[in-house]
Amino acid sequence: MLDPFLCVRDAVRALEFYKKVFGATELERHDEPSGKVSMAHIKIGDSPLMISDETSEHVQEHAHESDARSPESLGGASGSVHVYVPDADLVFKRAVAAGATVIRPLEDRRWGDRMGEIKDPFGHIWCIATHKRNVPPDQH
Repeated sequence: MLDPFLCVRDAVRALEFYKKVFGATELERHDEPSGKVSMAHIKIGDSPLMISDETSEHVQEHAHESDARSPESLGGASGSVHVYVPDADLVFKRAVAAGATVIRPLEDRRWGDRMGEIKDPFGHIWCIATHKRNVPPDQH
């Protein structure tokens, strides 16, 4: 199983964004006395995802092992998250309404997906897609 870990500057706000946009469910959450989130485990669809505040005690304690930083600290995202949803149009609209920036608009792609790309308010890149039809690999 793959369990990605996203570091953000405002985990409380990020969790609310992911719930509102992707329908994420919170499985576990550890808040620090400072109000920072040391770790939250959420699920989007059937996929797990962990979130943490970049300046949480937990991240600082393990900085020597991973040096996790938010896209804002790095000056941009170092990768992207590709998420399949039942209705890409609906999720894409919710993301933009909640403050995401459009990188690539939603469109039908030649490989059979309807897909668009956004940057969330925390700097992470999301490819939002719905698989519409099967296309043979030689026709991509």
